[in-house]
Order: sequence, then C-alpha cells, then structure tokens
Amino acid sequence: MVIGEKLPWKIIFRLHAPWLGMTALVTLAAWVLTRVLQLKLPVTPVPFQIAGVALAIFLGFRNNSAYDRWWEARKLWGGIVNHSRTLGRQVLTLFNAPDADRAALAELQKRVLYRQMAWLQALKQQLRGLDVLPAIAPYLSETERAAAPAQKNVAAWLSHLQGVELAEASRRGWITEFRLEMIDRSLTELLSMQGGCERIKSTPIPTAYRVFTHRFTRVYISILPLGLLEQVDLTALPVLLGLSLAFLVLETLGRILEDPFTLNPNALALNAICRTVEINLRQQLGETELPSPIETELVGNVPVLL
Repeated sequence: MVIGEKLPWKIIFRLHAPWLGMTALVTLAAWVLTRVLQLKLPVTPVPFQIAGVALAIFLGFRNNSAYDRWWEARKLWGGIVNHSRTLGRQVLTLFNAPDADRAALAELQKRVLYRQMAWLQALKQQLRGLDVLPAIAPYLSETERAAAPAQKNVAAWLSHLQGVELAEASRRGWITEFRLEMIDRSLTELLSMQGGCERIKSTPIPTAYRVFTHRFTRVYISILPLGLLEQVDLTALPVLLGLSLAFLVLETLGRILEDPFTLNPNALALNAICRTVEINLRQQLGETELPSPIETELVGNVPVLL
C-alpha cells in the first residue's frame, strides 16, 4: 500500500509509454495530413465527444466497483485483526486449571495463539496465490507441519484444529461451556471473514466488462487526434498526452483495486497487518523477543508497505 502523498510517476509513465507514444504518433500523422498535405477528411469531433463522455462514465462505474471491493477487503482484515486480538485475550483469561495442569494449560494456550498466527499467514498466502507451507511452518508443531501439505484449504484446516483443541480443553474441565461458546464465536467470526475474503478473490468483476473497458480506453486514446483534425496543431500534443494518461491511469487503477490481495503497491498491506497481529499475540503471551514491524520499501522513491 502506498504511504503518503507521493505517486511513482516514473513507473506510471513507463507503464503507459507505448500507448502515449501511439497518441503522439497519431497526432503527428493528423498534423501532417491537415497542415502539410492540406487534406480534408470527413471526420467531425462530435462522435469523439460522445465517446469520451461514455468512456468516463464506464471508468467511473468500474473504479467505484473496484474501490468497493478494496474497501470491503480492508474492513474484513480490520475485523480479522480485532477478532485475533480478542481470541488471544479470551484464550489467556477464560481458562482455569488445577495446579497440576497449569503447565499443560500454558502449552495449550501457546499452541492456540501460535496456530492463530499460522492461520493469518495461511490466509494471506492463499489470497495472494503463494506457497502456504513455508510461511506457516515456524508456528506449528512437527505433527501439524507434516499434515499441512495434504490440506486443500490450510487456513480452514487450522481453524478446525483450533476448535478441536478447545473442545479437548472443555472435556478436561479447564473451561466452562459458556466461556467455550464465547471463544467459539470468535473463531466463527474469523472463519466468516475468511469466507468474505475468498469471495472477493474468486469473484472478479465480469470479464466482458473488464475487457471492454480496457480495450475501449486504448482505442479511444489512439484515435482521439483524428477527431480533432481541423483543430490539430503540435501545440495540442501535451494536452492530448495528458488526457490520454488520465484515461489510462484510471483504467489501470480500476484493474489494480479489483484484486486487493496482490503484491501491487496499491493493494492491501497484508504482510504488515499479519506482523502487527503476531507482535500483539506474542506480547499477550508475555514474550519479550518480538519480531520487528514491517518496514516501508521504496518503489520509485515512493514509500510502500506490503
């Protein structure tokens, strides 16, 4: 996620340079036809004006829809942060065991909180389409690490293990049914938020709409100078390039925001979110050797948090 007010303009210009070059080339060709060769072509600016308004409407609707998906994903991960902290508090305060079982209870509490850290990493990696196993290995027992490769949805499997562990604690009399129900509600909320993220990931904006907007934008900026044949002058080139860049950036931004879980600088900073929760849970366990928060990286002199 981009931090601050700066934008990576060098990257933006480099990304759209081919189509800006196309606009410049067509503008030069239109200038040669009208001013050098003195040709009169039967082209009027009215269709281009109408097409420009239609394109702006399409891009506005598309980007609104994409931003809604980005913001919903951010709210879901905000809820994941809150419920993870709540789960840690509940696991560490709602259990009670005889003195003889205190050591076993402490081990159980640590396993549950570490498994929650693994769940965060697993969900993040699944949403980004990355390998899950290396990310979760440091938080799991040897038995769980061996069983993880066989799971189709590792995050859901880890949530199931949490329920099994808590049910065992209830059977041993370490927690009352009422308190167990409270913790189970936290696990249910976390699993529901996982489903919300998976829904956003697996249900993109319809392909036909995305492809139409993408191609219409590039066709429009390529032929726009032809609609201004009578008025085209080389002094209009900066204006045409600026207008073309605006349309290209808006279209590209919509495609980026459509999937908020990628490693794009404008996507959600899931690494930083997961590290923040990990630090919180480790502190709840009383650990003092904590991992460092995720630092920003420079992308074209722009600070980015991944």
